[in-house]
Amino acid sequence: MPDHLVANGAEHPAPSPIGQALPQFFAKLDQWQKDFGSPMLIALSGGGDSMALCRMASQWAKLTGATLHAVSIDHGLRPASAADSAKAIAWARALGLSGEVVRLDERPAHGGLQAWARQARYQALASVARRLGAKLILIGHTWDDQVETVCWRLARQSGLDGLAGMAEVAINPFAQIEAPNLLGRPLLRLKRADLRAWLIQEGQDWLEDESNQNLDFARIRTRKLVQDMAAQKVDLERIVRLAAITDALRSAQERATLDLLKRCRLTPVEAGWQLKATAFREAEPVLMERALGWLIYSLTQTDRPPEAEKLGRLLEGLIANPSQRRTLGGVSFTRKGDEFRFMLAPVRRGQVAVRSPTRQSQYARLFGISRQPHEFVTQ
Repeated sequence: MPDHLVANGAEHPAPSPIGQALPQFFAKLDQWQKDFGSPMLIALSGGGDSMALCRMASQWAKLTGATLHAVSIDHGLRPASAADSAKAIAWARALGLSGEVVRLDERPAHGGLQAWARQARYQALASVARRLGAKLILIGHTWDDQVETVCWRLARQSGLDGLAGMAEVAINPFAQIEAPNLLGRPLLRLKRADLRAWLIQEGQDWLEDESNQNLDFARIRTRKLVQDMAAQKVDLERIVRLAAITDALRSAQERATLDLLKRCRLTPVEAGWQLKATAFREAEPVLMERALGWLIYSLTQTDRPPEAEKLGRLLEGLIANPSQRRTLGGVSFTRKGDEFRFMLAPVRRGQVAVRSPTRQSQYARLFGISRQPHEFVTQ
């Protein structure tokens, strides 16, 4: 066992839940450093979850000599946001970490502020990661966030992907293809209340975001719903177990989809892909639909594949009349002999031309959507 695991309670764990969890937390960061290298970034809002992550990670860094860099994103949406970001980075520096504040000056021309803030935040983190050569960004999502995420997606009638919850290691969907990076969530098994109790024990301050009380936001309404469920003695652990089971099913389905693409001899061609049509049509429809979604995603600049209903109609058409040219999501599908070809469709009048993908970007986005983080970041 590494010395730093023994020294921090692996043999004599502290009585608090977080003290007991520190050895496993350190071991996780050990593995991620081995897999993805150094430095790592920490997304630091200054709230309780991210400050607990920062303090725990700083203890690991002192023992291992790893390089961690804290980044606080100032969205500029509150009068005190600049001061709060500066305070968060000052706390990180007091823990021995380097850090910086990134201010977002642009605002969305249309659409919701919450969606804009999320995308802009992860784009900004990706930009810093690219500059520093970091592959992994640590995010302070907790057990409570996982419960809220699954409940929110249940309410929206999400499918297998949605109900799987947040993955411990996931692709940053807003990073540039040329500089892919990952989101690591080492606190997913730890509870918000335990983290705050540990911060008090450690004498560490944190910030409280007033927007966390604003019921205008769907995220906060979902959080209140979960709190009400807990008050009614609902076993929230069952929701987390549901997510874990669903995630295992999703992973199995995705591995089967990758195997299907290999059997079909998926090959890149100019601005597209080709594969063996006969082998493809022999697969289970659910795997064919997922594969079609992946291939469309890999060739375009969308942030998700088309909806399952649209993919189902496309698949029905390809099976019923494989010689007919079809288009979905800006990608055209044709068959010639025993080859299916998937290529960017010609730009229609009035449409903005989409940049033709490179072979590197095709593979990067394919590995990204199929959640193969090791392959994704090393392409």
